[in-house]
Amino acid sequence: MAKESLGEKLEKQVQNLKGGLKGVADKLTAEDTDPRTVGMAGPISGARPPVHREREQTKEQLYAEARRLDVKGRSTMTKSELEQAIRAARR
Repeated sequence: MAKESLGEKLEKQVQNLKGGLKGVADKLTAEDTDPRTVGMAGPISGARPPVHREREQTKEQLYAEARRLDVKGRSTMTKSELEQAIRAARR
């Protein structure tokens, strides 16, 4: 018996997954008889940027971020001005 290549193994795994997931969404919604309203839904979880991430950075880090965001006049700005300009550029 010839050895299976990595591609063949992956293809089999994908086919098994596809076959195993058919109808799962229909089954789950059919079982879920409790309709949810907007008020019942919880908060969306996920990565959220820190509110004031700029305050934790050095002036050099802020300058690099301002350069990435193409903030005009960044070379003459103080740290607090850079923080403010970065916040404005992200909006």
